[in-house]
Amino acid sequence: MTEKIGLSPGSAIYTGKVESKEPSLRIISYDADTINIDEDVSIDELQDKLATHKDKISWVHIEPISDQENIAKIGTNFGLHPLVIEDILSVSHRPKTEEFDTYTFVVIKTSKYTENVLKFSQISFILTKEYLLSFADETDDSFMNIVNRLKKSGSRIRKSNSEYLLFAILDNITDEYFKVLEDIGDEIEDLEDEILNSPTKESIQHVHHLKRTLMELKKNVWPMRELINTLMRSEEIDPKYHIFFRDVYDHIINIMDIIEGHRDSTSSFLDIYLSTLSNRMNEIMKTLSIISTIFIPLSFMTGYFGMNFVAMSDGVLKTNDSYIYGNLAMVAIPIVLLIYFKIRKWF
Repeated sequence: MTEKIGLSPGSAIYTGKVESKEPSLRIISYDADTINIDEDVSIDELQDKLATHKDKISWVHIEPISDQENIAKIGTNFGLHPLVIEDILSVSHRPKTEEFDTYTFVVIKTSKYTENVLKFSQISFILTKEYLLSFADETDDSFMNIVNRLKKSGSRIRKSNSEYLLFAILDNITDEYFKVLEDIGDEIEDLEDEILNSPTKESIQHVHHLKRTLMELKKNVWPMRELINTLMRSEEIDPKYHIFFRDVYDHIINIMDIIEGHRDSTSSFLDIYLSTLSNRMNEIMKTLSIISTIFIPLSFMTGYFGMNFVAMSDGVLKTNDSYIYGNLAMVAIPIVLLIYFKIRKWF
């Protein structure tokens, strides 16, 4: 966001990390009976393509958005407010919904969790009755599962308008969060076993990493409640689609509950770690105490009979069997002590 310091509101400045390149446009125009998919459409061809299919619902997907000049040009061609164009290019924006006179503006984050690293990518939507624009910073498959659903003749998404298409995409994004939480849940289970059995300093670092990850998840999921709630109550959305957005809202509440549960689990790991270390220390001290207790009488015997007194050298130590008896005593004492400790269940 530092790139925008000192600039006037509505400045079209890209704040992401994707290398600047001309955006790729894909237009999907459909109705209940037919569908047309145009890949790699140029910006100059965009309006003509949409005019050709003006009697159909059109979904225009634009990716990436790193070329700020072309993104601004597209936004201007569709009559978008300069502040909306600015928000599209500001990839660190929080999820939100804003309603304008002729369109609804939606900002949301997609999530991926790979190799214990959580990544977010911003997608912005412009919803009208005739078309849906989507501006993606970077996505892995550009919603190919939604495209495949659109290709199926007779599917609900083909029979519905752009509002249902927006719901389908938002529902797909929400489902991705469940996958992320499932992966994090598996990681938490493995970490719990590690802390209980063989905790290390790296285990604590892993705990802190998971806590930061869950905090980032909450920061991006929490505003989605307000986002969906606005769509759910919007007069611009056909009331028959409100129930679908309500379903997404319920999923988001479920996601928040799972996040809170994972956060509670990771917070308890610190107590488990300290308790495990304490138990290990107690086991070590118990073992050392048993060893010390066994060697105390042996040390006493060797110390006592090792004294250079004439009476002792002329007495018991003078016999030939004293060496054998001494060794037998030093073997018998540890055995007797170990049996005694076992009976008392000290180990």
